[in-house]
Amino acid sequence: MSIQHAWPLLLFLAIPLLWWAAQRTRTNLARRHLAVVTVLRTLAVVMLALALMQPQWHAGSDDVSVVYALDVSRSVSSAFIDSALAWIGDADREGRPAQARYLAFADRPVLLQTPDQVRTLAVTEGSPREGTIDQAATNIERALDQALLGLDRDRVKRLVLLTDGNQTEGNVWRVLARLKEANVRVFPIPAKVRDDGDAWLEGIEVPQGLRKGEPVTVTVRAFSPAEARARVLLRSGNTVLGNRAVRLTAGMNRFTFEIQLSSVGSNTLAAELVAEGDRVSDNNRVRQSAWVARAPRVLYVEGQPGAAGYLRDALTREGIEVSVAAPADIPESAAAFAPYDAVILSDAPAKAIAPAKMQAIESYVRDSGGGLLFAAGENVYGEQGYSGTAVEKVLPVQFRAQEKRKDLALVIALDRSYSMRGRKMELAKEATRAALDLLEEQHQFAVVAFDSQTHISVPMQFVRAKRKAEDQIARIQASGQTNIYPALGIVYRLLQKTDAKAKHVILLSDGDTHPADFEGLVKRMTDEKIVVSTVAIGEGADRELMSNIARWGGGRAYATVSAEAVPQIFIEETQRAVRSNLLEEAFKPVVKRRMEAFRGVDFEQAPALKGYVSATARDNAEVLLVSPSGSPVLARWQYGLGKVVVFTSDVKNRWAANWLDWPGYGKLWAQLLREIIRRDSGEELEFRVLREGGEAVISLNALTSNGHFRDDLAPRVRVTAADGTATSVELGHSGAGAYRLRVPLARGSALSFELAESPGLSRSALERTGSRQLSYAYPDEYRSLPPNIELLRALAEETGGKLAPSIGEVFAQNGDHSRVSRTLWPGLAALALLLYLLDIAVRRAPLAWRWLGGDAAPAIRGSAPG
Repeated sequence: MSIQHAWPLLLFLAIPLLWWAAQRTRTNLARRHLAVVTVLRTLAVVMLALALMQPQWHAGSDDVSVVYALDVSRSVSSAFIDSALAWIGDADREGRPAQARYLAFADRPVLLQTPDQVRTLAVTEGSPREGTIDQAATNIERALDQALLGLDRDRVKRLVLLTDGNQTEGNVWRVLARLKEANVRVFPIPAKVRDDGDAWLEGIEVPQGLRKGEPVTVTVRAFSPAEARARVLLRSGNTVLGNRAVRLTAGMNRFTFEIQLSSVGSNTLAAELVAEGDRVSDNNRVRQSAWVARAPRVLYVEGQPGAAGYLRDALTREGIEVSVAAPADIPESAAAFAPYDAVILSDAPAKAIAPAKMQAIESYVRDSGGGLLFAAGENVYGEQGYSGTAVEKVLPVQFRAQEKRKDLALVIALDRSYSMRGRKMELAKEATRAALDLLEEQHQFAVVAFDSQTHISVPMQFVRAKRKAEDQIARIQASGQTNIYPALGIVYRLLQKTDAKAKHVILLSDGDTHPADFEGLVKRMTDEKIVVSTVAIGEGADRELMSNIARWGGGRAYATVSAEAVPQIFIEETQRAVRSNLLEEAFKPVVKRRMEAFRGVDFEQAPALKGYVSATARDNAEVLLVSPSGSPVLARWQYGLGKVVVFTSDVKNRWAANWLDWPGYGKLWAQLLREIIRRDSGEELEFRVLREGGEAVISLNALTSNGHFRDDLAPRVRVTAADGTATSVELGHSGAGAYRLRVPLARGSALSFELAESPGLSRSALERTGSRQLSYAYPDEYRSLPPNIELLRALAEETGGKLAPSIGEVFAQNGDHSRVSRTLWPGLAALALLLYLLDIAVRRAPLAWRWLGGDAAPAIRGSAPG
């Protein structure tokens, strides 16, 4: 029980006054008569006070109030609507709800008195009119909002939602909180969608930041309910960019087109789908705008200007503007690099570039976001190397000191166990001879061959009689098991006896060995400045042990499955030992990691390069191409705001001579440059226009050049219709550095969106963002998508309902109870009136005088009561 007002309680204060006045009144009424009258008056006042308080009586009830919300949009099949109406009739008969309301909805909801009124609804499709439902849209949010109004708040509330769940307008989750607050359980019943056998185009995906002449991949998305043959056309204006016969599969299909756009500015791409058996053509065409910036501009600094034509011409054919300069012409300030999107530094001697110019290059990359492609060559080693310079700081690799060691002792520890027999052993001996051939007379050299026993095949000696040492190497034969530890001990003693300042070991093995304290032995060798490198050959090699030995020994760990790579590894490691990192040996680079810039480049068919400069990748560098021995050939990383790529071979007619006629030559360098070029300068603006249902969603994300959010803008957008009429709208601040606005779209419209001049946005920034085109070619309702089961299931779970329920499950109490309220004040007011009339009657009626008067009755007979 509850009361609405408390102030009538003040009337209870009048009750003592009634009794006080009754005791002091001068009347002919007998004492008992007066007491009865006063009691009646008191009860009347009490009943009147209670009536004025408007009390209500609350009682529990199991009565159910239900609303049936039926989706009648175009995407729902007419057969489902018929079966849904029959189901609603059965539900009313079996569930017997205390209250039932009926609602039909498409773009908007309409409450009905009976379900049969659905059949007489005034509907349109794509041309909304007053008093009609537009079947070309589905707004579940509005339907649920209206259903809430139709439910009795004092009863158990049930909402049966019969829909495919594919909302094209509104957002159902915005009404969820109100449903839960009202304790409404939603029971979705998935609708069968209209089966037109219709295929349609979903959209065109275009990458951001396009440049003139840049090869890009555009994706056209098409949906089909079943397999079918079709043709997809892609156009820009009157130019056909692609025309493909395709095979549609059931569901979403993605078809890619490799295109190039040659017009700077806004380009409108149009796609068209022609599918067999397709009966709806309105949804077979889509358009998407693409903003194309000018072609990239590159400053190409070549150490040998006469050889610059090879790369310059290849890049020009790929649509890149190239300016060639000699090292002496490099600008001395980062600002002077502003006209260029990237810099190529090729085989330029470090001594030809002043420190100030190197610092300008570093600042251009780090602070201005410029790209740098560094290509090595014969001038990038020795006295002309970049070790310790500002340019090397920018690079993802490090170049080591180049002068040869004059005082070196090299020992090769060669596994000659039985598993090395045959070609493995021959290649290992060939590799050992190749290493010997790189040494000079002042160097010392020894070979230790081991199986279960250790043999000194070539004693430690100065390299003077190479022929004799080669003969000794040739006599090494494979036999026995592998035991590395004693061999390392012999190597250690051999090197202890030499007075060479640099001592280096190359250990080669292809198998497991007995456990031993390798770490202790190798660390003792390291303490005496002996460097140990390892080569693990074959799939069965203990690579972990070999890698640990190299790590403990301060050397390099090589691993190869094929014995063919062993000679090259020995050559490279020996060259490292003598500090000559210029390797002029033919090799084919190996792809270690794929990247977008490798798209369409077949390295398997690439000719061999003739040399490279050995370097060491930095910790955060991404190595993309390597030599057969694992040395980085192509590496990249991010340096400050810019991107840097290093190629340790060259790009001209010395080491890359065989690449000049290779089809991948120009393509590779152009794509690498497009990967690293500066995409923007000054303000970082991301301007997007997307369609959501019947609205265009305009968004702008703004950052400063150092990555801070810009929250001080009031950006405006100029919206231009197809007939040329333009309006200006302001975007609202929606988050850190984010601005957003929704603009209604008329069906069939095509609009252009362009950032307008406003405080804080420079003219150059506006030019870079360009314009965006958006068309609303057909309603989303024309897409016959399968029911959105995930949305319907989530809606049921969030509200305590069930997906696809039976009638019994809809009307089950599940612990829910309603509260029925009854208003008591009319009865109390009537009772107060009755008591008041009875009071009058008791005071006036003679019969009351006789019953209540007693002995005093004759004395007052014939006189009227006062």
